[in-house]
Amino acid sequence: MRAIRERTDIQPVAGVVLGSGLGDAIAVAWERAGSGEPLEIPYGELPGFPPPTVPGHAGKLWLGTIGERPVAMFQGRIHFYEGHPMPLASITTRVSHALGARTMVLSAAVGGLDPSLAGGSMVIVRDHLNLMGTNALAGWRYPDDSPAFVDVSQVYDAELSAAALGILRDHGTAVTEGVYAAMAGPAYETPAETEMLRRMGATVVGMSTVPEAVAARALGMRVLGLSFVTNTAGGAVSHEEVLLASKTAAEAIGRVVAGLADSF
Repeated sequence: MRAIRERTDIQPVAGVVLGSGLGDAIAVAWERAGSGEPLEIPYGELPGFPPPTVPGHAGKLWLGTIGERPVAMFQGRIHFYEGHPMPLASITTRVSHALGARTMVLSAAVGGLDPSLAGGSMVIVRDHLNLMGTNALAGWRYPDDSPAFVDVSQVYDAELSAAALGILRDHGTAVTEGVYAAMAGPAYETPAETEMLRRMGATVVGMSTVPEAVAARALGMRVLGLSFVTNTAGGAVSHEEVLLASKTAAEAIGRVVAGLADSF
């Protein structure tokens, strides 16, 4: 925290994580409700915070005010499949909490499992399936007073979810609520895995969000999960296609952040 505190004394009320190709949401949120110029800090200048290695994740922390509320926006995240220990995949949550935030907004590009979901749809996460093979709390030594065992029956905040749903619908965005299946990656899902996930009740599938959400729950934070459907899971897909599709979601996510800022 010293590297951040040497530059600013801002105490964000919320942390916002922007997934693959969603970095433009920062500009949208500030254009709509921002105040002044945000402070930009590359992850590489923060000790212990590794820069992302995945295209579409710029690896920058932005600190500033949206509406009347200070926020921290993470342009890119750390993934388990990059070779890091699982607790490090929740570093955005832990840094946000240490700075003072009590709300996390977690956005991600996902594959759609429900046949009715068209590319470009948004899904508000109401629950998740952790199929990553481990947990963000495993091996964590609890320096931040998070408990050893955590109730995850209500990870995602119903009030924030309802508000986000309303904002997206008011702007004509196709949106629904659903279950996020978290896979370890980095390989995309086979057709057989896709069918398995559908039968398990999952709506979308991705390789992030859940570690950050579980850590947030352990720390007593409110969580909003925003998933953007870039493709139909189980079919041929490339990361370049995911990034291209994600650019259209950045504006919607920026609108949600701007619209909810004063509720954080």
